[in-house]
Amino acid sequence: MSNNAREEILSRIRTGLTGTSYDTIESTRDFTEEKIVILRETEAVRESLTRQFLTEVEKVNGNTETAADDLGIEQYIIRLIKDKNLRTFSIWESEYLKALNLKQKLKDGGLKLITAKNKNRVSMSDIGITEADYAISDTGTMVLLTDKNQPRSISLLPPIHLAVVKKENIVRNTHDLFVILKDTLNQTQELGSCMTFITGPSRTADIELNLTLGVHGPKELYVIIR
Repeated sequence: MSNNAREEILSRIRTGLTGTSYDTIESTRDFTEEKIVILRETEAVRESLTRQFLTEVEKVNGNTETAADDLGIEQYIIRLIKDKNLRTFSIWESEYLKALNLKQKLKDGGLKLITAKNKNRVSMSDIGITEADYAISDTGTMVLLTDKNQPRSISLLPPIHLAVVKKENIVRNTHDLFVILKDTLNQTQELGSCMTFITGPSRTADIELNLTLGVHGPKELYVIIR
């Protein structure tokens, strides 16, 4: 079946179910207003969402920490690197991580920086450090938006992934996430080349359901909330 035929069938089904075409619904839907309501409701339960997110991350074998300020983030990362005896790292060039000056501080501490220009080299990093653009509280999932300064290889190839999550970027569920993203796309037309959803370390099960961590991605996940 061609893509055109498939879309025609789906369009007819949508029209039959709703009495209105899907395109008409989308064109009249006010995502900005929906986003405003979602953000207001989310802010009212921010602390409980944070606790839920941390709990869900730990349920899927993630490690969590809460930092009171930027210094707390730096101290946690340095302590983790020392405890794990790590020697190399890769890091996002996102605005917040650059503001923390983490890259230079880790280099000054003796770690070797491996940039994302060569994916094969990124896989040799002991740890990949990123932010999470969004976090979904009800599943413990982090959402990473890819661009030239935020390559997905850094979150997927090193054996350890550490992600910094801001409380204000935690949403209740995927519905809220996609309303926010849809409004952002409508406003800017820029969301990056892809989204990566991360729920715990990489896991693979064989036909007998024996679970193994780290086969197709990081074996360990560390999440620090600010």
